[in-house]
Amino acid sequence: MVFQSMVMDLTAVVDFVKENKAPDGHTYRIFEVMISALLRTIALRPELNRFIANKCYWQRDELSINFIVKEDYTDEAPEHSMPMYFRPDMTLDEMATIINNTITEERKKSNEGFTDKAISFFFSFPRWFITSVIGLAGFLDKHGKAPKALRDADGLHTSVYISNLGSIGLGGSSPHHHLYEWGTTSLFVTLGMLHRKKQSNGEFRDFMEVGFTVDERITDGWYFTKSVKLFQNFLNHPESLLERPTKLPSPVLSKKQFKAQKKDKKREAKKASVQKAPSNVQ
Repeated sequence: MVFQSMVMDLTAVVDFVKENKAPDGHTYRIFEVMISALLRTIALRPELNRFIANKCYWQRDELSINFIVKEDYTDEAPEHSMPMYFRPDMTLDEMATIINNTITEERKKSNEGFTDKAISFFFSFPRWFITSVIGLAGFLDKHGKAPKALRDADGLHTSVYISNLGSIGLGGSSPHHHLYEWGTTSLFVTLGMLHRKKQSNGEFRDFMEVGFTVDERITDGWYFTKSVKLFQNFLNHPESLLERPTKLPSPVLSKKQFKAQKKDKKREAKKASVQKAPSNVQ
């Protein structure tokens, strides 16, 4: 794991949310813009969307996030894991709609949601049974066979896990969060509190410390640095997120498609070598 803290300039984002409203009339939130900018960055920098499982590199074929939502700001209020899925070409408005609708639905749930009930039911069995089931789940997960319902329940199979610590008033620097052996999430991002600072020229600017935890095996430092700069560029120009990206990387081939493509290239190369072979006719 590599841990890195970056102080991001959110001045343009603050101005944007003050001056603009979504088509449905709701006021944009800084959190929505941050997520949209991060997802757009991952969509354009696909190496950030890799993971390692069963000693192999994998390129994720989906764009997804997860974060925790509390039903209420009290000690007793339950928390809900919220995996969400997006298309790479989505705009800020489309992403904000998904985020807001999901948060609203999660907060409407009863104090003990489906996941909590499932966990309570599961732990009513003997320990040997629980250990066996967890071992089987780990085996399936390692080989990419874990059912989607299981992956959605724990939320550790998404492109990025986001922790909005500024929303609960955690001051100081943004702490880093470790990655997990379970699951496939290779990128963990923590958002700190927004701070306004007066510059030497008398101008006020808004900053937020963001903590990144990355599985350093998925890409190199140069690629990650360029990706962070692209992320900051979207934060400097949040209005660009209202438009669809003009050019996205080519879709990732499945294992079957890759093998078929490799076979076709070999066949074409063989055909070309035969055509170039000298003729034996006198």
